[in-house]
Amino acid sequence: MNFFNLSKIIFIFLLSSFSVYAQKLNIALCIMATGKYINYAEQLVKSAKKYFLKNHNITYLIFTDSNKTNKKNKIYIFQKRLGWPYDTMNRFHSYDDSKKILQQFDYIYATDADMLFVSNVGDEILGDLVGVRHPGFINSNRRSYSYEVNSNSLACIKNDEGEFYFAGGFYGAKKENFLNLISQCRKNVDEDLKKGIIAVWHDESHLNRYFIDHKPNVILSPSYCYPENWKMPYEKKLLALDKNHSEMRK
Repeated sequence: MNFFNLSKIIFIFLLSSFSVYAQKLNIALCIMATGKYINYAEQLVKSAKKYFLKNHNITYLIFTDSNKTNKKNKIYIFQKRLGWPYDTMNRFHSYDDSKKILQQFDYIYATDADMLFVSNVGDEILGDLVGVRHPGFINSNRRSYSYEVNSNSLACIKNDEGEFYFAGGFYGAKKENFLNLISQCRKNVDEDLKKGIIAVWHDESHLNRYFIDHKPNVILSPSYCYPENWKMPYEKKLLALDKNHSEMRK
């Protein structure tokens, strides 16, 4: 093979790789915002428009009981207020009930409403299955993780399982994997409820169980769930805002 042909092959390969990398993807960001959380959701979306996957097409799916009108790239989906802890634990159900809408996207991410993007979040988060290491356990021994330990719960994690503890505040996946995640977690939550069991950290407990059975191929640092007023050796990208939990649940 002469130099000209080799150079041509390399050029075509690089051009093809660039085209895939530069392709605009259709991405959904799911936000659970019932009750007073709708106020957080509005400022979250504003920050996401500035920092979240700016090179792609983003649609914001806001699940809320507030009366809001759909706007460009912002869709409000009615979600009845269920009360604590069901508002958080049953978010898998809400997402799963909207799977026909979710089928339109290449990647889907879910975030708590009381979050705020403060720095660029780019293609580093694109993965088959994406989880964020929980900031509260980043330097902790495995034995201190807040896994569900009730053996009768489908969220139970045994003593010899688990490498990381993942935050429920932000996670995502390619479409097919996200739909599998919410479907399985929904089934597990329902099976637990039939037995009168609520996992210790609700949806987060079931998410951690799922991530043991299906290990994320992209594991993000606490930069993507950074407590607002903590000081950690990570860049602040997605803040978990301080709030009065009791007041928000009223």
